[in-house]
Amino acid sequence: MIIALLLATLPGDGFRAVQYAARSSVLHGCAECQGEPDDVCEVRDGVQSQRLDEYAKGRWPAPGRIKLLRSKADPDCAVPIAGRKGFFSGVELAAIRIAPTPPSPALLESGGQAVRGWPRALQRRQGEAFSARPQRTALREALVCWPSEKAWPWTAALDKNNPCERWLLAVRPDSGDPDLAGASFPLGKPFNYDPAVTFEGASAPAEAPPPAPAPPMAAGPARCGGAARAKAATLDRFDQWDAQIRSSPRPSLDRDSWALNAAAWSGHCQELDVLRAALEQQLACAVDVQGKCAGVAGRASTEPR
Repeated sequence: MIIALLLATLPGDGFRAVQYAARSSVLHGCAECQGEPDDVCEVRDGVQSQRLDEYAKGRWPAPGRIKLLRSKADPDCAVPIAGRKGFFSGVELAAIRIAPTPPSPALLESGGQAVRGWPRALQRRQGEAFSARPQRTALREALVCWPSEKAWPWTAALDKNNPCERWLLAVRPDSGDPDLAGASFPLGKPFNYDPAVTFEGASAPAEAPPPAPAPPMAAGPARCGGAARAKAATLDRFDQWDAQIRSSPRPSLDRDSWALNAAAWSGHCQELDVLRAALEQQLACAVDVQGKCAGVAGRASTEPR
């Protein structure tokens, strides 16, 4: 459910770095990449997701390596991409933006031949199509952009050097979670990344629009206030997730002071990170995080800001 919340309820959050693998695998990489020998990096099956700006923070991988998405309990790992059995042996990394609701019937009919699970990158895709009928509740429209050695993820943001595609990606109908055993369907032909491409009938523009002037640096979201209290449905959803995950009748978010008790989430720090990001995105303001969330083996997650 947390993955569904990350990927399917925040269309305005833009693209996310998404790593997915149908089965677990063992790769080898470095944590600091300062000349130390490679160590074992286990990649668990399933999906991991992170905002592009968060993925770009901190030490960037050494040349010729790509950074794995890891849980907070695992050390960093950057793995080589050279060779057919390098990083992409059963593991995919893409920048994905996914729609929050099932596709329209018209869009459903425009899909191409199905592939099992979520797609592999263009250069590794062959002989994977099979016959399947699209099921509307088991699909979400998505923009999928692939790594390029001239652009993301070796740069912080996507650009025209990243090849992109539109897909109907497989999800579980009951939860909206990614379904790596389901059927996904391509929509149209690949194109170079362009921010003008959107959902529902979008296609690559014939000509790229002129570059927009760089926006001024944002000062960050303001603290939440009275206007945010009007978004009662969003706050209620947060409280429902709060009660379900922590099994506590006492909410961790005080709507009067906008104080979020991070310590109350100890043992559930990853869920807190996801839910707080979703809440602040939908409220368009920042809550006041108080205390520290103690994660696995005492690792702290969300910090007060």
